[in-house]
Amino acid sequence: MARNQPETAQLQCLQCGFEAPAGEDWERVDHPPLGTLTQCPECGSTNIHSRFEPEA
Repeated sequence: MARNQPETAQLQCLQCGFEAPAGEDWERVDHPPLGTLTQCPECGSTNIHSRFEPEA
């Protein structure tokens, strides 16, 4: 039986390539029709990709 391991989201900006764990370094911006978006602190893009990695 597999153990459930906590996962950490790693975010990457598809515009400039900036990468950091979710919640660290990332900014938030309100966009009325869409709600709150994650924004890259390097280039300001909201084109962000996330992947989940098991914690060590």
